[in-house]
Amino acid sequence: MAGLSHGGLSHGDLVRVLSVIEAVGEARDPDEFSRVALEQVARVIPSDAVSINEVEPSAGRFVYLMYPPTYTIPPEVEQEWLPLADQHPLIQHLVATGDGSARRISDVMSQDEFHTTPIYQRFYGPIGVEYQMSVNLPAPRPVVVAIVASRGECDFSDRDRQVLNVLRPHLIQTWYNAREQRRFRSLLSAARDATADFGGELVVLSDPLHEVTPGALVTLYRAFGRPSATSPLPARVARWVAAQQARLDNPDTIELQKPLRVDHDGHRVVLHYLPAQRDHPGALLLRADAPAPRGPTLEALGLTPREAEIVQCLIGGATNADVGRALHVSPGTVKKHLDNIYTKLGVRGRGRLTAFVVDVLERQNER
Repeated sequence: MAGLSHGGLSHGDLVRVLSVIEAVGEARDPDEFSRVALEQVARVIPSDAVSINEVEPSAGRFVYLMYPPTYTIPPEVEQEWLPLADQHPLIQHLVATGDGSARRISDVMSQDEFHTTPIYQRFYGPIGVEYQMSVNLPAPRPVVVAIVASRGECDFSDRDRQVLNVLRPHLIQTWYNAREQRRFRSLLSAARDATADFGGELVVLSDPLHEVTPGALVTLYRAFGRPSATSPLPARVARWVAAQQARLDNPDTIELQKPLRVDHDGHRVVLHYLPAQRDHPGALLLRADAPAPRGPTLEALGLTPREAEIVQCLIGGATNADVGRALHVSPGTVKKHLDNIYTKLGVRGRGRLTAFVVDVLERQNER
């Protein structure tokens, strides 16, 4: 039972607390968290009603979920609560101290004092609530989020307050997790739709890898090879990602992120690196571009085999130096070949050369 403070709670209480933590920990979104948390708190702290409230008095917003569902508040009484929210003894205590731990109304004022307040006379009195205890979940001011237990016959005990305080850090963590999971699923859904429209596939660089678009890992492995012995990524991709990350980590390097390209199965597969941010681990975006150019097809445009090789490298993003190293010639020789290519094809510049060659190849492929 590491992580739990006994503080006088019985063995049976601690067992029940652990069961609550286990049940609430399964929540996968805020709605499920709210439902399960209320059921479980009501199970370990007997109450007439337990609710989770989110209130922002300055914006006139009050949202709540009640357990049991059969516990209802008449509409004419419910509308009295929000205008009086900032007068609630426990909200006043939270605002004054910043302490969101479990508190009973009787911890901050006597029952006679509570009976004199407008919020009791116009809201709690009419619905029969005499005693209340709440615990807050952290939220940006002026929003207040709290789990609130209410009774009409007897006050909550020190044991009840202690149970709620032991549960509080676990409830907070699960609440955050549930919100982040909903946010992450929303982002994944948006990314899935965007990449589908774009004709791409997305792999999140989590541990393990997560494919946002089904089949993305198959595409990655088919195009770039099997995972390496030390990484779930193909060795070539792992080295390329490491190089991209090193560039980003070096503040003195100002350089565009270059995609990784490979010709596979008649198409050019292009891999883009999406850098990690504070709230995500980075991702790989794959896209199968136009049909991969082949030497004989380029030669049909009037290029020599060597010129065709150079064009194939250039439209893959290689520099003159890269081409020279790949073909074992000097950058000057590459430049001479380029001048001849520009003359033969009637274009000038790498961008126009790439657009011209890809357009011609696509047209030929459509025939």
